[in-house]
Amino acid sequence: MHNAPDGYRGVVTDAISAVPGEKHWSYGSFEFDRETGRRTVPLVRDDGTAAAFTIPEFVSEPGDLQAIARIVIAARERWENRQGVGG
Repeated sequence: MHNAPDGYRGVVTDAISAVPGEKHWSYGSFEFDRETGRRTVPLVRDDGTAAAFTIPEFVSEPGDLQAIARIVIAARERWENRQGVGG
């Protein structure tokens, strides 16, 4: 298991690490695109449901990642709830 690069302390890039404050959700392995300088951050729920977001290289503070992850998780769950009622 490797620690994440500077700015990603507390997030593991080659294993799954829990998203702080979000029950049942974890970060997957980050993918870095050297051409664009962007990172794709996968999110995985305990039941296998997945989502992801892509950020520029300069977004690196753990609190910023957590805030973005929480927005994506909430949107994913709202979308699921709408789909469940014929949305």
